[in-house]
Amino acid sequence: MSSDKSVVVAAVNQVLEEIPLPGTPTNIVKSGVIQRVIVQQGEVTIVVQFPAGLTTQQGSISEQIEERVRAIDGIEKVTLLHRSEAPAKPQDPAAGAPGPGASVVGVQDIPGVTHVIAVASGKGGVGKSTVAVNLALALLARGMKTGLLDADVYGPSTPKMLGTEDARPRATEKETILPIEVHGLKTMSIGYMLEDDSPVIWRGPMVTGLLRQFLFQVEWGQLDYLVLDLPPGTGDAQLTLVQSISLAGGVIVTTPQDVALLDVQRGIQMFQRTSVPILGVLENMSGFECASCGQITEIFRGGGGEDAAKRYQVPFLGKIPLEPSTALSGDSGQPVMLTQPGGALGSVMTSACEKIVELVSAR
Repeated sequence: MSSDKSVVVAAVNQVLEEIPLPGTPTNIVKSGVIQRVIVQQGEVTIVVQFPAGLTTQQGSISEQIEERVRAIDGIEKVTLLHRSEAPAKPQDPAAGAPGPGASVVGVQDIPGVTHVIAVASGKGGVGKSTVAVNLALALLARGMKTGLLDADVYGPSTPKMLGTEDARPRATEKETILPIEVHGLKTMSIGYMLEDDSPVIWRGPMVTGLLRQFLFQVEWGQLDYLVLDLPPGTGDAQLTLVQSISLAGGVIVTTPQDVALLDVQRGIQMFQRTSVPILGVLENMSGFECASCGQITEIFRGGGGEDAAKRYQVPFLGKIPLEPSTALSGDSGQPVMLTQPGGALGSVMTSACEKIVELVSAR
């Protein structure tokens, strides 16, 4: 089998077209059950969405998909992602289990939200939240209806960066949550629900439960983009998020050091293994530009972000220099995209935003 992705996708679609959709004269491809086929180095991920009345046959069809695709030469692993437009319900026991080797995860859409972009980092302290906030504002500046979900439960910083520390979300009669809106941006963060300096001491299930509530029980309304500021690292909370929703893609933030390559690698592999398209790598803290002479001093050695992007053949979205104004703007609740959109960080974020929108639109 050719290593060309288009050839593999064509082969997968060909075998899938041989599987009939029960009760209809057509197959599972033409009927729309197959939403998407993603090929990545011998692994195939298939996003499926079954009709509501096909409950008892889902297990059998899933098993056929797994067996037939796995039989294609060169394919080592098959993953099925079950997509639903409503919150996932417990599986009907009569439906049976999917075939061996097929991993089934419930993927949901957020009502009213067209695209969700995840901003991630392999470790903390690289400026991920600064990027997420300013990316959301850059999208807003392009005329996009935009929201920002601060999913960094243990270190929420969005309220500080947006100057909304004193804001508190309100619940509706439908037991949903109204987001905090600032500068035209709809936002949600656990930071809105904590007293000052209160630590978050929660176990994993509590964290994932809260994050799902923020995703599906917040009244986001109609949004073109929802920017998701993931917790740093690649643990359970991050995996729960990227496997729970249909993501348009992920952005990885890193710093220039060679050692950062390891962290970028973890972030890239997390997105690849969960079949999330990688929109690009942003390198933060790339150098300090002297305000008097204009000379750039490299604070960190190496070009970790750009090197990683080349190594993994993913887009490189740009280098963000160290600027005192960036830190001051974040601390004052007035992000750079609002105060200095034409400055160094603002220019990079505007360019990165344009590339991201282009990539998402192309997909």
